[in-house]
Amino acid sequence: MKRLFALVAAAVLCAAAFAHEVRDLDINVAVNKDGSAVVTQRWSMRVDSENTEWYIPVENLGPMTIGSLSVTDNGVPMQSLGDKWDVDRSRSWKTGKCGIVRKRNGAELCWGLGEPGAHNWEVTFVLTGLVQAYDDADAFNFMFVNPGMPDAPEHVRVTIGPAFDCPQWTYDNTRVWAFGFYGDINVKDGKVVAETSESMDYSSKLITAVKFEKGIFQPAVSKGGSAQDLIDKALEDSSYGEDDPAEKWFLIGFALLFIGGIFLIIYVAIASALGYKWKKSIFGRTKIDGWYRDIPLDGNLFAAEYTLAKGARFGNNTPAQNIIGAFFLRWIMDGKLKVMPDPKSDKRVNLLFEADTASMDDVEEDLYQWALSAAGDNRILEKNEFEKWSTKNYKKMTAWPDRAIARGKTWFRDKGYFLSEGTCTTEGQQQACHLIEFRNFLKDFTLSGERASNEVGLWKDYLVFAQLFGIAEKVAKQFKKLYPSVYEEVARSTGMDSDRFTYMVLWTNNMSTRSFGNAIAKAGNINGTGGHASFGGGGGFSGGGFGGGGR
Repeated sequence: MKRLFALVAAAVLCAAAFAHEVRDLDINVAVNKDGSAVVTQRWSMRVDSENTEWYIPVENLGPMTIGSLSVTDNGVPMQSLGDKWDVDRSRSWKTGKCGIVRKRNGAELCWGLGEPGAHNWEVTFVLTGLVQAYDDADAFNFMFVNPGMPDAPEHVRVTIGPAFDCPQWTYDNTRVWAFGFYGDINVKDGKVVAETSESMDYSSKLITAVKFEKGIFQPAVSKGGSAQDLIDKALEDSSYGEDDPAEKWFLIGFALLFIGGIFLIIYVAIASALGYKWKKSIFGRTKIDGWYRDIPLDGNLFAAEYTLAKGARFGNNTPAQNIIGAFFLRWIMDGKLKVMPDPKSDKRVNLLFEADTASMDDVEEDLYQWALSAAGDNRILEKNEFEKWSTKNYKKMTAWPDRAIARGKTWFRDKGYFLSEGTCTTEGQQQACHLIEFRNFLKDFTLSGERASNEVGLWKDYLVFAQLFGIAEKVAKQFKKLYPSVYEEVARSTGMDSDRFTYMVLWTNNMSTRSFGNAIAKAGNINGTGGHASFGGGGGFSGGGFGGGGR
């Protein structure tokens, strides 16, 4: 059984063997009045010596057709072979040429890799029947970037706009949804724009669903029935309309089902239950026991968030709102925020902004300044003010956790803890393990004979990290029970008694959860008025397929 799991895992992670680097993929879709479209892909990348060609499967076409492929490499046009591409020819034969391989359910767009090094490809092809006519609207649901690409793009932007004179696309006549990636989709300046906010991976994909008011197009392809049925199918298993951030389980499940089937899903469940939750590339091992009592990673919350988010084997291991709450708690502990009683209720607290931000990282300072902006002229953050600000400014709020993770990655790189991107040195793995061991300690410290230090400053950091781990309330209660005098001293240092301090810890967590939840709910608008993409959903799409890249 171990051999079976090893083989399956090797198949899933085979991408690691390739070294092509797709830095940016910019896709422009110019849609004609009859629903056809000219698609232009601009690939900015570095090519390795492996493989002979680059290919993109485009399947699930139904009544659509694809053709008229042309490619330029660093501005030099390639020779088009039409439908006479030969995948078995050498790299030298394929260099400077492009062509199409027709399949039973679609086609593969192919072109030669050329010499190793930097390449800028401009790939153009024509899709007929992209926008199709339904009884109630004109619409499409199309996959522009496939899952299963070993060399997934670091950044993708898809811009869809009209190639003819028509009423400007706005939310009055155009509704949009996106699936399969971290990022957002919006209608702006008369175009639909979908863009990733972090690197795509093997299980990522980019699907856009767009519904147009009747009268903009005169589609050549008529489907009949309801366009809303197309959208409803895409919305199944999506996060649109939910209050909580979506997770990657649907995408991970897609790859697992494709390669390993139900046995691998069982393996994931068993491995998680037994504690084998962590990536060996980050931690050096998959199961991390034991305790660590010191503050890990130099107390850097960004580094901790990166470790938790990117080091988990089976999806992100911490909700995004936890790091927001951790920063609020740290600002309170450091005196940058003063906790004040709410004159309207003894069950609430307010926050007074007292300090400047000279010592803050710019990503941290943005969060601080947003909360200050929500507080208004009196500089006092009162009931629901940050929640309302987050709803109104959902794009900033929902993008902030990705920025925090990116800043954490920079911390690891600057420390010299990376052998390569996402793979830590031995010392880096040890530092990452200390974070999980520290979480184990905070969860279980009541069992320790030695217990914890009575140092007030250390306990402030303990509670901040407990907030990041999502266990602050539990740790605070145990802390108060075991060390009542120290707990009282910590509370007094923030201007509160112990009871109000305990409530404040819980309130900080709830406030950050509500604020980020409001932003996600606004971003994931089920009515199609733009915002965050959904990680799940997207079913019933046209185009796309599985895989692609170098071969």
